Amino acid sequence: MLIGQMILFMIVLLVRGPARLSVPLVLLDISIIAFLIKTSPYLMQVMNFAFWPIWFLTTTSAYLVWLCADSLFDLERPPKWAMIVFPLLTTNCMLYPFITGRLDAIPHGIAIGASIIVVLHALYSVYKGGLDDLFQPRRRFRFCFITCLALAATYIMLMELVFLGRATPAWVSFSNTILIATVLLVISVPILTQTDDLLPEPEKPGNRTLNNPESSIVDQQIETALVAAMKDRAYARTGLTIRQLAEEIKTPEHQLRAVINQRLGYKNFSTYLNGFRIEEACKRLADPEQVRTQVLTIALDTGFASLAPFNRAFRAHKGMTPTEYRKEKLSPLPNVTALRG
Repeated sequence: MLIGQMILFMIVLLVRGPARLSVPLVLLDISIIAFLIKTSPYLMQVMNFAFWPIWFLTTTSAYLVWLCADSLFDLERPPKWAMIVFPLLTTNCMLYPFITGRLDAIPHGIAIGASIIVVLHALYSVYKGGLDDLFQPRRRFRFCFITCLALAATYIMLMELVFLGRATPAWVSFSNTILIATVLLVISVPILTQTDDLLPEPEKPGNRTLNNPESSIVDQQIETALVAAMKDRAYARTGLTIRQLAEEIKTPEHQLRAVINQRLGYKNFSTYLNGFRIEEACKRLADPEQVRTQVLTIALDTGFASLAPFNRAFRAHKGMTPTEYRKEKLSPLPNVTALRG
């Protein structure tokens, strides 16, 4: 019944779901179906001819969970080495039975351990991003997503470790089925019915939409205090959170979130701050007197923790790297091509 439900979900998702989310969710569904078959003694007996493809498909679940979370919430990227090492480690460990012809608990345990780390990174990134998310419907869904996924992943992987190298009892397969069906229902309904809320259109900074005229005076006061704080370069403080900013301008955090979201048109606090940071960085990069100032120095001075997030934010705003922007603005000047980012 659950496999049939998941196939139906895939069809509906492909027909009416958002393109950026449909592919990773359909792939995750296929991986979960493979897992259900693998952990069901009867189904595995019937599908024994496809044992190795099914076994291998189950290794992708953790990575597809991360990919789906990234499609929904734009996760923070892990280090490049982790994006290479963990998939290779998991894949090689799960290919071990295919190569040797026997099931070994140690490689299987290593693969599960790698998968747990990947899922934990996804959950942490979703939670961390929720602290900056100003779009209330998506923010609520974040924590629903985290709760459901954490409970399901913890239980399923714990059972995998407990019965490592042994036959999985029927009650484990049944409990996995009930748990996955519940999580699928809780997560899929909002995705299919509240797409515009969970995946809003790209932000249009400065697009003011005052939804509550009665609170306009209070909102204007908060906005005035916010503008003053930005003029004082509050945005240049590395790691500034919306809670810290709310305390600084003596405003309740939820009201500050509403003002930045509803009046200024931003859906993410980091995007709001980065707008000021990139604006200052552009002025400094185009200043001939700062031609020898390193890009890293400018990034740190404007509030970025390191060069990588600065480059990503700058490219998102300007469509080019900071070094390319500097060369373009200072190209008439001598020796600019010799500058180093």
